[in-house]
Amino acid sequence: MKSRNLQLLLGLVIAAVALYFTFRGVSFPEIFRNILSLEMRYLPFSVLIFLLSFVGRAYRWRVLLDAVKPIPVKRLYSPLFIGFMGNLLPLRAGEFIRAFLLGKREDIAFSASFATVVVERLFDLLAVLLLFAGLLTFQPDIFVPSSGTQDPRVQAAVRSFGFASLGLCLGIIVFCYFLVHQHTGTQRFVGFFTRVLPEGVQERVQDVLRSFTDGLGVLRDPRGLLFSSLLTVAVWVVIVLGNYPLYYCYQIQDVLPLSSLGVLVVMIAIAVMIPTPGFVGPFQFAITFVLSDLYGIDRNVAVSFSLVVWFLQMGLIFLAGLFFIVRDNVSFFEMSRTAKEAKEAAGKPPPR
Repeated sequence: MKSRNLQLLLGLVIAAVALYFTFRGVSFPEIFRNILSLEMRYLPFSVLIFLLSFVGRAYRWRVLLDAVKPIPVKRLYSPLFIGFMGNLLPLRAGEFIRAFLLGKREDIAFSASFATVVVERLFDLLAVLLLFAGLLTFQPDIFVPSSGTQDPRVQAAVRSFGFASLGLCLGIIVFCYFLVHQHTGTQRFVGFFTRVLPEGVQERVQDVLRSFTDGLGVLRDPRGLLFSSLLTVAVWVVIVLGNYPLYYCYQIQDVLPLSSLGVLVVMIAIAVMIPTPGFVGPFQFAITFVLSDLYGIDRNVAVSFSLVVWFLQMGLIFLAGLFFIVRDNVSFFEMSRTAKEAKEAAGKPPPR
C-alpha cells in the first residue's frame, strides 16, 4: 500500500511539474480562443483514424493469441478498450486488466494471456525505436530547436545515436529469437549476468523469461510473425497519420513538414511511459515541446493542440471502455479488484 501511494504521489508531482513548464508564459484566453476557432470539419477524420488503429491492434492481438487459443477478433475489443481505459486510472494497470479479463472470458491462463500482451508491447517498442532511429539517422537536425544552430558535429552525434537505436532494435530481435529457439542456452546466458542478484530475484527473472517465451510462440510461426509485423507497421502508420487532420484543424499543415508527425508520435510515446495519472503532464509537455520549441509554432497554439489531442484520444478511449464495461456488466469496483488480483497473479511464479 505504501509503495502504491508513493507511486501515485510521485506521478502527481511529475504531472504538476510538467504542466507548470507546459503552461508557463502562455495566455489562457488565447488558448481557449484557439480551441473555439478550430476547423471542426476535419476532426471526424482524426477520430476515425484513431479508432482504426485499435482495429489493427485487435487483429494483431488475435494473431498473437493463435499460439495460445484461436479467438474471434470481435471478442477482443472489450478487453482491449477496457484495458486501455485502465491505463487512465492511477494504478496504470491496463495490461493486467486486459490479460485478466480475456483469461476469465476465454478460459486462458493469466500467464499465457499476459505474455501475449507483453509481446504486443514489444512489437510497439520496436516500432517506436525504428521510427526514432530513422528520424535521427536521416534527419539528424530534426530535434534541434528552431532557434538553434545546425552544428555538423551535433548532427553526426545525433546520427550515431540513431544507429545505436537501430542496433538496440536488432539486439532485442536477436535475443527474442534465441530465447525461443535456444531457450535453455539463453536462460543460462541471462543467469550468468544475474548471478550477483539475490536467489529469489534470480528465480523471478527466470520465471519471467519462461512466461515471456510462451508469448513469443508467434516467432515459431513464420506466417504469424509476418502478419504481426505487418499489422504493427500498419498500426503505427495509422497512429502517425492520426494527427494530420488536426494540422488542418489548426491550419498549420503548410507550416509543418510531414516528418513532424513522426517526431510528435515518438515524443508522445516517450511521454506516456512516465507514470502519471491519465498521462497528464508529460503528454501535454511533449506535444508543446515539439510544436513550439522544435518547429516554432506559437506556444498558445501548441498548448491548445496538446489539450485537444489529449481530450480527443483519452476521451475516445474512456467512452469506448465505458461502453464495453456497461455492455459486459463490469463494474468499476470489479475493475479495481481485477487490477489487484491481476497484479498479484503476475507477482506469483508460473507453474512449472
